[in-house]
Amino acid sequence: MNREQRNLRKKGMRDIYSVIVAEGLALKEAVTTCRLQEIKEVRFESDSAQLISAINKRDSPLELYGVVEDILILASEFDRVAFEWIPRERNSEADRLAKNALLLFEQEVVVDDLMPPPN
Repeated sequence: MNREQRNLRKKGMRDIYSVIVAEGLALKEAVTTCRLQEIKEVRFESDSAQLISAINKRDSPLELYGVVEDILILASEFDRVAFEWIPRERNSEADRLAKNALLLFEQEVVVDDLMPPPN
């Protein structure tokens, strides 16, 4: 990935002002990854009751509409798929990984923003 692609990706990340949208995008990425790996049966778990409800009821708030629609389209390609809510206590490993990834992302943004542009 070149510098311009990294900056575009980071810009997209900075423009996410809603936790629920960030969770939706993370779930969409997980669904996409499983499809690319040609997994046929899968269960996705999230501690976001609002996100899981929006997917299962096919009734999302406006801010989630496009993300939920993308997830549903991708999910339709699995032989069996389930989206389930789990308590945050059961999701501690994913929470820890997400927080670590955010810390790394923030450090990378600071370093890249301070670097002078190439000549």
